[in-house]
Amino acid sequence: MSAQMKISVSDNLVMTAFNIDSNEVISKEVQQQIQTVDSLFAMIEKAIADGTSIEVIYNEEFGYPETAKIDLEQLAVDGGLFIQLSNLEVKDSVLALDDIIWKLESFDSIAGPQPIIDNTNISLSIDMENMQLHGIGGCNSYSADFILDDKTNDMTISNVISTDKACSEPENIMQQEMSYFATLQQIRFFTLYDTTINMVVGGDSGLHFVVEKNFDKEAEIESPSNELVLLQSAKAKWDSQSGQYYTIQSQRYCECEDEVSAQMEISVLDNSVLSAFDAVSGDAISKETQQEILSVDSLFALIEKAIADGISIEVIYNQEYGYPESTKIDLEQIPVDGGLFIQLSNFEIKDSVLALDDVTWVLESFDSIAGPRPIIENTSISLAFDMQNMQLNGIGGCNSYTADFVLDNKNHDMTISNIISTEKACSEPENIMQQEMSYFATLQQIRFFFLYDTTLNMSVGGDSGLHFVALKATSIALTEEQ
Repeated sequence: MSAQMKISVSDNLVMTAFNIDSNEVISKEVQQQIQTVDSLFAMIEKAIADGTSIEVIYNEEFGYPETAKIDLEQLAVDGGLFIQLSNLEVKDSVLALDDIIWKLESFDSIAGPQPIIDNTNISLSIDMENMQLHGIGGCNSYSADFILDDKTNDMTISNVISTDKACSEPENIMQQEMSYFATLQQIRFFTLYDTTINMVVGGDSGLHFVVEKNFDKEAEIESPSNELVLLQSAKAKWDSQSGQYYTIQSQRYCECEDEVSAQMEISVLDNSVLSAFDAVSGDAISKETQQEILSVDSLFALIEKAIADGISIEVIYNQEYGYPESTKIDLEQIPVDGGLFIQLSNFEIKDSVLALDDVTWVLESFDSIAGPRPIIENTSISLAFDMQNMQLNGIGGCNSYTADFVLDNKNHDMTISNIISTEKACSEPENIMQQEMSYFATLQQIRFFFLYDTTLNMSVGGDSGLHFVALKATSIALTEEQ
């Protein structure tokens, strides 16, 4: 409460407050007692009117009270009120955009404001230094470039890039997000007033934002914690720069088995760990240990939960990509190894098509216009890619096979030829040979491929083709027990 604070004020409302020595965010309780220059003037005026003893020195250049001593009876415990103000800096009001996180309150139209769907959150933060926007569209994180002219209040937003998650709840959340991104790219003007931003397309259409914590003059003021601000900034950087397929080295420090604490080289596709190897020995990490490996997105989620739960954390984020380079979380749920301590390094974004080469794929169904047809029980049809030699190999259910392939990653075109297999005859299960012949025939007709979230769809055309899943894919699902 008596710390030297740096506060920012817009329209007589405290936007942010930090301890100058530690740079930590001032607590909600203390922020409620912070006086702006205007509110201090009002208190001085009331003290004069009430005949209360005061001593005030006013700044000669700007007029604000540099020191104010007020002997208020209600503050008798601490000897009255003694405030010192210094280093006043008047800033262009547009810079207040950069000071906080904004929350969409409504879509504006000629018919009036349309509130966003209940239990959804659309946020916006503005990086004035790099002229970029970051935030959450309701489901996906996004970033964008912007240009503004604060004299004419003109604003142009471009290059809106978002992650590719699909959310099913609440109902219509994805349609709302698409509408938000579409409106964002049409913005032409902005106005900033009293902790609100209006971004206007034209006429009465646009977006209406409020300070994320949504306070007014009488409401309590609450700033995001330092840890949360750092997390949101790092995650926005990660979401805007990372690809869906990447490799990274991960090491967990704990009182645990050697394999668990080994330095690992892991590959991740759409937040699912495809493969993990001991970086020193080159040995594959066991299935049981793979289930404990956290991808970058899963680690972000765990950090966010720890912040929300008030758990002690220490995180250093990578300056270029935003991922957590080192993470210490004192989780009570894993006291055996003294908490969670993970170091990540050597991050590398890769072309997603290279994920084809990283695992063995297993056929799950034959696709057709009538719907997916699962393969015969107790049979296995596999496919492996050799991207260096542009060859396929695998098991057709009974026989081993090889084939040549050509692909165009940009157009998702694929051509498979020269299928050669061994000539065994299998009698069980029933119809296994017919299934194998159907598989080879379909494989030779493939024209397109689509890779998504540890699944591979090869299409002949229309709805016909082959649906594969990654054999070693380990989906990371965070639970409260982790």
